[in-house]
Amino acid sequence: MPSKRFQHSSASSSDDDRPSPRKRARRRSSSGPSGSDSGTEGKVLGIYIVQAKLDSATINELYRLVDEHAPKSGSESSLQLELCSDVKDAQVIITAIRMRRRFERHVDWDIAKLKAIVTPEWLIESAKAGRPLPCGDFAALSELEEETIHNCPDHQEGCDCGKSNPSIQSPLNASPSVRPTDPSVFQNWRARYAVQRASPLVCPNQGLANELSILRRARELEGLEKNALAYERAIGMIKSYPHRITRESFKSDISKLPGFGGKTASKVLEYIETGSIPEAQTTLTSERYQSLSLFASIYGIGPTKARQFYDMGMRSIEDLERYYDVAPGATLKTPAELDEFMREMEAEVAFTPNGKRVRREGTVPDITVPVALALRGELDAPIPRDEVEEMRDVVMRELAELQPGCVSTIVGGYRRGKPMSNDADIVISHEDWEKGKTLIPGLCKRLCARLYQKGLVTHVMHLSGFHGYNALRTEHWDSLEKALTVFKLKPIPENPVRIHRRLDLIFALPESYWTAVIGWTGSKMFQRDLRLWAKQEKGMKFDSVALTRRHDTRRFLPKSEKEVFDILGLPWIDPTMRNADA
Repeated sequence: MPSKRFQHSSASSSDDDRPSPRKRARRRSSSGPSGSDSGTEGKVLGIYIVQAKLDSATINELYRLVDEHAPKSGSESSLQLELCSDVKDAQVIITAIRMRRRFERHVDWDIAKLKAIVTPEWLIESAKAGRPLPCGDFAALSELEEETIHNCPDHQEGCDCGKSNPSIQSPLNASPSVRPTDPSVFQNWRARYAVQRASPLVCPNQGLANELSILRRARELEGLEKNALAYERAIGMIKSYPHRITRESFKSDISKLPGFGGKTASKVLEYIETGSIPEAQTTLTSERYQSLSLFASIYGIGPTKARQFYDMGMRSIEDLERYYDVAPGATLKTPAELDEFMREMEAEVAFTPNGKRVRREGTVPDITVPVALALRGELDAPIPRDEVEEMRDVVMRELAELQPGCVSTIVGGYRRGKPMSNDADIVISHEDWEKGKTLIPGLCKRLCARLYQKGLVTHVMHLSGFHGYNALRTEHWDSLEKALTVFKLKPIPENPVRIHRRLDLIFALPESYWTAVIGWTGSKMFQRDLRLWAKQEKGMKFDSVALTRRHDTRRFLPKSEKEVFDILGLPWIDPTMRNADA
């Protein structure tokens, strides 16, 4: 599984590492990790946290995990931790800093060479595993990767224990760690393609990116795809720029980048001068933009249909409800009333006018616009990370009953580090490379039917099976087996009220697993440029099914995510740095 990553906001904590009084109270003052030679089953590890570049939520979470795994009398846990106030007393240093120059502001380089320097994910994933994980898989500084492996608490002379051994892993063993982006990639902000640049979730110019995104969305709603793409590319460049854009840096850097023509450049200058883009603010408050955005947010209504409704005089959700004969205020019903409403709607659409049933008994009903209208309030609600993980766990438990040995990776915005997701996307395959070729086909529909019978899936938006791979296929929609569903977790005492969510289940043959993971991780601009780079720079075709060389249609079947980047001659960029959209 991919690591659970936290958002590292550009509005980070102070570069000095002085915690608040509350945080200082939580630290254990000691000259070293007590109990490290006490003879207990689990050796106590000293942890030192560099707070720079960590937001407050991440800092609090790291302190909480250290407290949870503090040494306890009689404990035989293999993960026992103690917070050190002096870096010299620690075995493990946790940091989000990826560049030596900045790291040396906080830790002396000679001391750092004697420690394991890891990202926050090492602590998060070690806590989940209940044991210290290989430090080399979470090395924060590429310059000290070998030292981190050697200084890992579990390292033994003569072995490579500090890093997981890929030779003994299944090709589809989704490792909980993801290799950090090399610091040199952060200097590639001038590169043409988004796949050459590091694009954080929140960048120093996020406000500007958000303003341009309003203009991009407006063009998209009006069917002006070429104009929308121009703004999309400009946003991608801005997301990678590592400094706050000023009039001086715009003249020296930004104006020379591809994609910043006269119109876009003028918008950026307006933002530099006033802190906003007047056209974006006017667009945001216009009746047309608001109506088109509202209509297009309903499943089954795209920009073209939204414009048709607007031209018919519709302006609000109430207008749509009258058009589709949906009871006004359906979105305000209680969960029980909403479930009853959907059963009524299903009964209405289950038969043709002459009495023939549209679908076979027991099959998952397709979502309709009236149902989507009724579910609007729930489907629009963002999904927190822990609920995405709970959905994954429920799905994989049910899948294990149908077919043991399956593996999965949560992709989409979750994997790119978003604290809240619009939907949950899960790529699934089988751990056995050979057997999976026969076990995976058809499994998506079987799982979807099972989840429907269990009351977990209520509707499908799209359900498709595999079809033969075609190296000459040009349409964007891939040939993977997938179910785009409406999903609802069962109530539990801690959470008695559950709401409907969007859940996409994507099944890939083992040979396509890693291309599927990359293809469904996003972001949109990153994926667009990944395909463009493969075509124009490498004479290859990339999609979620395979990598293919165009001149002889030879397929490449990577056995890891990084191998995809290697085949394409691209620098490794971890998922949290693939946020090339606003």
